[in-house]
Amino acid sequence: MNLIHYYRQQFIELTAQFEKVWEEDSDYKFGFLWRSHVGSAYKEMFQITQTRQESLCLMYVMELPESYKRTNISEVIKHVTSAYELSMYVFASKIMLTSCISIENLQQTSLGFIHHARAEMIDLVFSAIRQVDYETV
Repeated sequence: MNLIHYYRQQFIELTAQFEKVWEEDSDYKFGFLWRSHVGSAYKEMFQITQTRQESLCLMYVMELPESYKRTNISEVIKHVTSAYELSMYVFASKIMLTSCISIENLQQTSLGFIHHARAEMIDLVFSAIRQVDYETV
């Protein structure tokens, strides 16, 4: 069993016990991808990927609705210190926050990584301040 399959199996076993909301996307071609099917205002994804040039990476993704474009979330993310590599992608109808770590720097299980990354992102989301357009008020 190679390393990427080891982490896949670990994630499957951990989520079967502790967080049964993850569903694997069997069509994903760049490693492994799961989507959370919890009914909430945001969507979650977890990826295990590896390229030939890079080591194995775990990535947690939180998808926020378009309304977060009217906050200072980008400024909040710019100034945060994290053990993970944080990124923000802005699309027409959503914002995606990503937290990534190489397994070389991983100090917990895959589910432990998700819990820490999720907690960090929730703190960021709740510290974002809604911007008000005073010209329209």
